[in-house]
Amino acid sequence: MTYDRRHHRLPISTRRAFALAFDLAVRRDPFQSLVVPLLLHAPWIGALALLPEDRTDRPVALLTAACLLGDFLVQLAVAAMLRLRARSVFNTPPGVRPAPAGECYAQGLRRVPWLFVTEALRNLSIIFGTFLFVVPAVFLGYRLSFATEAVVLNEPNTSEAFRRSFRLSEGRFERWVEMIVVSGALGLAAVFAGAALCVMAGRTNLNTVLWVAQLLTAAVTPIIQYAWTFFYLRLVEGDVESPGVEVEPAYAWAAGSSDPHGDSWRPAAGESEPLVLVESGTKPEQGGEGPAS
Repeated sequence: MTYDRRHHRLPISTRRAFALAFDLAVRRDPFQSLVVPLLLHAPWIGALALLPEDRTDRPVALLTAACLLGDFLVQLAVAAMLRLRARSVFNTPPGVRPAPAGECYAQGLRRVPWLFVTEALRNLSIIFGTFLFVVPAVFLGYRLSFATEAVVLNEPNTSEAFRRSFRLSEGRFERWVEMIVVSGALGLAAVFAGAALCVMAGRTNLNTVLWVAQLLTAAVTPIIQYAWTFFYLRLVEGDVESPGVEVEPAYAWAAGSSDPHGDSWRPAAGESEPLVLVESGTKPEQGGEGPAS
């Protein structure tokens, strides 16, 4: 069959987005999705926990700022990598392994400067909207919610990412609220779990509680980012004004696996090939599976 993008469907549901995210992070790829990001965050979070509670001392304040900056840069690099890995298994059969982490980190690091600018400008816009009133802040948060995904996966700069986010988010307010609620619930669950573990262990020191809570939050963040990426990619599929989901870097089937659908699906003329697994030095094959539900 031929996939015609004129036949648009509703975006992937919140439940489905998080189900795919859990599948990728927990079943397909727990080491690179959960363990490695946590190990990258741990030194910075641990350094913050070891600093004196009195942050008014100048050297301590400088060390705190350095640790926060280091953790933020790690967060940006990991976020870019995770979005690329999520894209590598989008529209592929269940069980396909994601793209090699090294390739995703290499491409993701090139997008970190623009991701930093986009994240900063989006947050500043929301803060500015908060000073005006709550409604402008909510509006900007809603309409710019896909800007970071766009600047990593599709757009060359922040202005284009903002433009795409405004276009994709139109008419999706209810789904956006659902995604925010579930994401917030996961984050809060991690914080409360961390606090509960500290209380049970008799460790009520504020630094210890914050350290454990931050570690658990870092552990669930990849699942949240995967879910938002899957949701974004489905929106891009139905965007008539976009060129579709870009396929850089090229993806091919994993060694030892095959396309169960053979040549049954081809993109329409001028369309992108479906995204499948990266294998270094290979070209994307012509087979693939149609868009996932």
